[in-house]
Amino acid sequence: MDSNNIEMKTALVLTTFDETNQLIKVPIDEEAIFAEDLVRKAGKLLGLKDASLKYFGILEGLHTPVRKFSCVDKVPASAKGLTFQKWCFDINQEKKFLFKDPAALQLLCAQAKAAVEHGRLTPTTEQLQKLEEHSDPSFTVPLPYVTECHSMHGYSSVTIKDCVLFKDFKLQSLQFPEGTGIVLSAAKRGLQLQINGEDYFLSWRKVRRWTRAEENVLMTMVIYSIPSDTYVDLCIKSHQAHYLVAVVMEMIKIMQAELKGPVFQTSDLKRNKRGEIIEWNNITFSTTRFNAEREIAENLVDISTVT
Repeated sequence: MDSNNIEMKTALVLTTFDETNQLIKVPIDEEAIFAEDLVRKAGKLLGLKDASLKYFGILEGLHTPVRKFSCVDKVPASAKGLTFQKWCFDINQEKKFLFKDPAALQLLCAQAKAAVEHGRLTPTTEQLQKLEEHSDPSFTVPLPYVTECHSMHGYSSVTIKDCVLFKDFKLQSLQFPEGTGIVLSAAKRGLQLQINGEDYFLSWRKVRRWTRAEENVLMTMVIYSIPSDTYVDLCIKSHQAHYLVAVVMEMIKIMQAELKGPVFQTSDLKRNKRGEIIEWNNITFSTTRFNAEREIAENLVDISTVT
């Protein structure tokens, strides 16, 4: 056979949390591949069922991702540091779909185990004992292990620690200067912010819109103040800003589904000259205060109600 007629293929290497399938080599024919197609190819190599694929994604970075590729993003063949991870923050969906797929459940278990080992999940003494019952140095029983992790605080949230204010933040009595450090935790109800040892809460429904700077290190949220009936920018700088935008989108999608609300439309988005989306208007935004927000504010300072 003429070697000149042999089509040369490039393999993209994906890392997973599963030590038994830690490196996945996915052959591709082009200079780039849509992330959705890469998920499908990797999922096939890992033995995932088709119904499970939408709950996984291609990310850049493993323990501290800096980007999550959307379905229509093209992943270049030269890309490095790619990972294949669970992309689901809804426990009910995990139970309904991923628990029925042995390969998906194995990946869930490996990711949950890594979260415990790296301190992203902090089990109580009792929970830790139960986890140890379901695992030994050579093998972990996936279903009971993941089920126990589901009961832990923060399982369905994402925490980003290396954030600072890019600009002064001034809202009523809250005054935080540029450079103030912030720890963010995003969940389906909103954003928890730890600033100077105090815990604050920002409901997604009080975020009018958010933008991503083109250099991918800034994210700005336009938030609503109920007492003053005004808007103020919360500008966050982090090397995980691109990833944070994807997390926010996913959390709001979960909330939208619960509210049975509409999905994002083209008119809700703003693109740059390269066609990349850099601004999103929040269609769940409301100036009304809801009972769920009041309940959360019993334990945290609600930024939207500060006087």
